[in-house]
Amino acid sequence: MPVDVAISEARILSFLLVLSRMSGLLIFLPIPGLRALPESVRPLVALALSVPLLASAPGLPPGDANSGRMLLWCLSEVCFGLLWGLAVHFLIEAFVLGAQFLALQAGFGYASIIDPSTQADAGLLQILAQLIASLLFFATGLHREVLYLMAESIHRVPPGSYLPDIAAANQLVQLGVAMFEIAARLSMPLIALLLLIDLSLALLGRVQSQLQLLSMIFPAKLLLSLFVLGMMSTTYVRLYQIFGDRVLAFLENSLQMAAGAAARGSLPGGG
Repeated sequence: MPVDVAISEARILSFLLVLSRMSGLLIFLPIPGLRALPESVRPLVALALSVPLLASAPGLPPGDANSGRMLLWCLSEVCFGLLWGLAVHFLIEAFVLGAQFLALQAGFGYASIIDPSTQADAGLLQILAQLIASLLFFATGLHREVLYLMAESIHRVPPGSYLPDIAAANQLVQLGVAMFEIAARLSMPLIALLLLIDLSLALLGRVQSQLQLLSMIFPAKLLLSLFVLGMMSTTYVRLYQIFGDRVLAFLENSLQMAAGAAARGSLPGGG
């Protein structure tokens, strides 16, 4: 018996807006190996994540959905996804930035490998920090929270009703400042220890100039850095969870502001 499957034009346009929002999020979402996929495969990931969200998507905003209006709606949805994607990506950048702070001091800055995500030369410690932060994103369950909030955003901020807000951009800048704070907290203990070692060896070299310490200090600093990093691994996980909670709070706050703006815009006489 043939089955007639009819999909309305409004439903297709609503799906395009949901896909635009999810695509903006996936640009910066820390999924290991996503950038290594072929370019023809990456859109399928956005499609697979957008299809379940379409069921809770309400209808299009009132008005004629012409090409110009649809373009503006798609751009606003991409901005929404980019705002959230940048906030989540700060979790990885905090670890990578902390690794860059201590890489040269610890001696890891003299070696470089190929970054699997960008195929460019990068420091060994930065790549290790990036991979660990990406895995912690899934190990701590933040991926479930982000996808749940994205599903809530589809219901509370209907596709096409989001308006970029300067207050959310200011909060994103404050979150970027917090990223530098977390990076400093990750790297400063080891940097201070290595600085004390350098000062001690400099004083020892002044007292006994016949000692050849340069050939010994480089491998010793590398081994000491790895040992201290291993000892502080649990502290890094706690800092990641603390910053992750702050990122989730930003997402919830931005969702509330966007939902309020969408509700005011849907009132009679609203913008």
